[in-house]
Amino acid sequence: MDNEIRQAVLEYLLDSSSSEESTSASELEDRISSNDSSSDEDTHEKVANFMETIEKYSETDFKSHFRLDRSTAEQLIESYSQTDFFATSNHGGKMKIEAREEIYFYVWYVSNTLTFRQLGNLFGVATSTAWSIVGRVSSWLVSKGREFIKWPQGDAVEQNCRKFEAKKRIPSVIGAIDCTHIVISAPKSNKKCYYDRKQNFTIVLQAVVDADKKFIDICCGEPGSLHDSRVLKRSTLYNRVQTNYTQLFPSNTFLLGDSAYASSHWIVPPFKDYGQLSDQQKAFNFIHSSTRMVIENAFGLLKGRFRRINKFTEQRNLNSVKRIVVSACILHNLCIINADTIVLDQEATPEERHLEQNSNLENSASRNRREALFSYRCQQNIL
Repeated sequence: MDNEIRQAVLEYLLDSSSSEESTSASELEDRISSNDSSSDEDTHEKVANFMETIEKYSETDFKSHFRLDRSTAEQLIESYSQTDFFATSNHGGKMKIEAREEIYFYVWYVSNTLTFRQLGNLFGVATSTAWSIVGRVSSWLVSKGREFIKWPQGDAVEQNCRKFEAKKRIPSVIGAIDCTHIVISAPKSNKKCYYDRKQNFTIVLQAVVDADKKFIDICCGEPGSLHDSRVLKRSTLYNRVQTNYTQLFPSNTFLLGDSAYASSHWIVPPFKDYGQLSDQQKAFNFIHSSTRMVIENAFGLLKGRFRRINKFTEQRNLNSVKRIVVSACILHNLCIINADTIVLDQEATPEERHLEQNSNLENSASRNRREALFSYRCQQNIL
């Protein structure tokens, strides 16, 4: 998470220090090509007084279009208007755009699948301004990452463990870990690295969630061809565990992961099923899966609420894509904190898992934690 914050602030400062005319040739080429490839539907005339129309929305209509409550949007507007991100955007003699309009613009972008040209027409701004607004607001949200995406500490650890245990009586669970793929346009370089098993170009979002489906750690941007276990070993979370294990997992707590992860002292996966599992092991796997489902639900909520996360069609800059994904994760957490719920169009289902052949090898030492948990369940007669 720290890397994403540093990257966002750095990119914002670089953007702020140069005018629109100094944009790199490659970025301008991407923007022009993406606009040229847009369909005829993108050539609609600009909508007049759209902000006034939004203000007249009922609460239901507002939630339908923006995918969050008006009160959540108002919280974002108030906070954003007091930052340097917004203040800097209105310097230099350019047309002044209100903080409210920039927040509405960004939220509409991540909540729907319109092109930048369509969005610009809707809000009455140039396409280049549309790109700038989304980049600016997403950078601001990423800069607030530590406030909304943070690992449980102190009393929060015990509270979180109690919530997990209440689901299927598995004690000492501090979170659930998994990965999801974000579909992107083919990058200019190293295309093969981003080509995943479903024949899409993707980047990987690795996340750990708590019992309330809030993200407590994220790592975004690894190429889609990498296996989940490989993504984990390249993440900052893995490095932090190596140096600060007792701080991250006090009182011998641990994470639940699916069978893509090797069993260790801090990640407990289910038993791999080669057709020889006992009835108790199958029961353990079911209870494990039912408890771990919060991570699948969290990904379903993220992509169901913020539809842009399902696929990026125009953005070619991977740093921009990662920044928008991370900003959506932060907004997801804010919605949960505010009890800003949403009914999805369809129920989220677990993604198809891909197991590498060499991930089937587990030594007895790494299985100790899972075996201890399995024995506990058997002794308690709850399998």
